[in-house]
Amino acid sequence: MELDAITRFLPGYDNALFGSLLVSILIIISGRIHHRYSARGLREKEVQRSHVGATPRIGGVAILVGCVYAWYNSDNFSSNYLGYIILSGTPVLVFGLLDDLHFKVRPVYRLLGAAISSIIAIILLKTWLNRVDVLFVDQLFLLSPVAISFTIFATTGVTHSFNVIDGLNGLSLGISLSTSFFLTVIAWLTSDALVVLLCLVFFLSSLGLFLLNFPWGKIFLGDGGAYFQGHCLSWIAILLLVRNPEITAWSILLIFFWPVVETVFSIYRRLYKKKPASIADREHFHQLVFDKIRNFKFFQDNSTFANSFSTFLILPAFITPSLLALIFYNVTMNAAIVFLVLLALYILTYYRMKASF
Repeated sequence: MELDAITRFLPGYDNALFGSLLVSILIIISGRIHHRYSARGLREKEVQRSHVGATPRIGGVAILVGCVYAWYNSDNFSSNYLGYIILSGTPVLVFGLLDDLHFKVRPVYRLLGAAISSIIAIILLKTWLNRVDVLFVDQLFLLSPVAISFTIFATTGVTHSFNVIDGLNGLSLGISLSTSFFLTVIAWLTSDALVVLLCLVFFLSSLGLFLLNFPWGKIFLGDGGAYFQGHCLSWIAILLLVRNPEITAWSILLIFFWPVVETVFSIYRRLYKKKPASIADREHFHQLVFDKIRNFKFFQDNSTFANSFSTFLILPAFITPSLLALIFYNVTMNAAIVFLVLLALYILTYYRMKASF
């Protein structure tokens, strides 16, 4: 793909960064007005809390505005797709924002919102997964009801997974930036200009919020933002996979490795202990890292620094699978083996770290 072929369509897309950053700043400086509704106070006890102070959790609004502003100012072949993805993500964003604003939306209803968003995406984009690159299983995807049902299940799960990993400054946003970046690279390698442009919008809108979320934690992504990002990125990935048969589904799974594995392993861990899968605990990988770091004397008096440093330590863990995905993006067997090896390393590392407490 020639660079000039993409740059001709870029005007307007940089507004994603401007819109997201501007709204993030406005949310922070107007905190006294809305903190009562948009922040979790010091007195509130949360099992998974890893920060101090009342901080607005409505960063999803900033990301939405960034995306919409970019869509409004762009006029090219990707605009309709961008509009459809944003529109389809609105239901799950709303469900998440309601929880961020203290309406205490139960996890099952947020999952329902994610499923509704996926159904809307299928209707608007007229696209769904047509393969998973698993022997014999792919034959089932020749049946549209099976393919559509699995697509709803998979995208709902991925959407939820971005909320599961949202526990440290910059972690979920950092993984979103990583995901959109590596999807962009694979799209570039396969000359898919549509996906390159879509990824750029979500990368820049996430970056605008990230600049104020990491390392100081002035504003949080929140459930709404995490769900919205998970939904949009999963559907961009589906477009990339469906439009480019040479890409193996295992490479896409490697790019989404951290949120997917963390979520599936957390469900297994809770069921193994005979606990409800929907009940929050403090045993996620990133929380174990944070609790370990906080025990060091250097970090005991600065929880925010410990929080952000934990994200920095986890960085190689979610970057490495994506780098390997680039190497084996069109080699199914190798990508599958890499995924299984990394999965084994994740489980081994988790239990060794757990045993050290």
